[in-house]
Amino acid sequence: MNLSVIVITKNASTKIKDCLESLKFADEIIIVDSGSTDDTVRLSKSYGAIVIKVETVGFVFSRNAGAKVAKGEWLFYVDADERVTPELKEMVTERINASTHQRINAFRIYRKNIILGKWLQHGGWWPDPVHRLIKKSAFKEWRGELHEYPVVSGEVGLIEEPLTHNSKDSVAEMVVNSCLFAPIEAELKFKAGHPPVKIHHFVLAMWREFWVRGVLKAGWLDGIVGIIEIIYQMFHQFMVYSILWQMQNKKNEV
Repeated sequence: MNLSVIVITKNASTKIKDCLESLKFADEIIIVDSGSTDDTVRLSKSYGAIVIKVETVGFVFSRNAGAKVAKGEWLFYVDADERVTPELKEMVTERINASTHQRINAFRIYRKNIILGKWLQHGGWWPDPVHRLIKKSAFKEWRGELHEYPVVSGEVGLIEEPLTHNSKDSVAEMVVNSCLFAPIEAELKFKAGHPPVKIHHFVLAMWREFWVRGVLKAGWLDGIVGIIEIIYQMFHQFMVYSILWQMQNKKNEV
């Protein structure tokens, strides 16, 4: 078996169908589900996917769990809100078939981030290479609590044909995303012993996002959506530091 695609899910019924449609070329599709209560599991099984259920929520745990049951010589990690275009399919197939003549054991793939229906080409969102195609024999494990990464032996190549990422379809989804990830980021800062949060921490964190994404990386060139994304990233940092401040205050009260 050549290729196993691993998709991690939780309540992804609105996006999983298009994802699975784009993965029909794979020899095996493995869904790692962490407690979906919608139609995600049923839809996945209707496409012939192997579904394994995990109780621990987290990208690293789920990615490693998928690798353990995969039978393919290559592992291809695709998220439920991502799509493999026909062009990328051809490129992946070509690179896998040519791997016997090369020393490359893994590939990063460019990712096209689509937010509020627009492909963002500025603000640091393009080309956004992600490490997703890995030879199983070279794979060690995934690590990291927030920005996870695979540990792989050997050389890592690059596929420039992009993976399509339908990231956030609405402003409401953007806020939900922050509600999910801001507490994780705050906890990491808390565990790292971040100094007591003061007003200047809020100002600097939000200013940094504006300066980097808006000015240095010219996010405003993506128009209204680009401006919304810049402000959203500033808001996200506000949430992170607000939650961190709350954690520190609770610790002091004990």
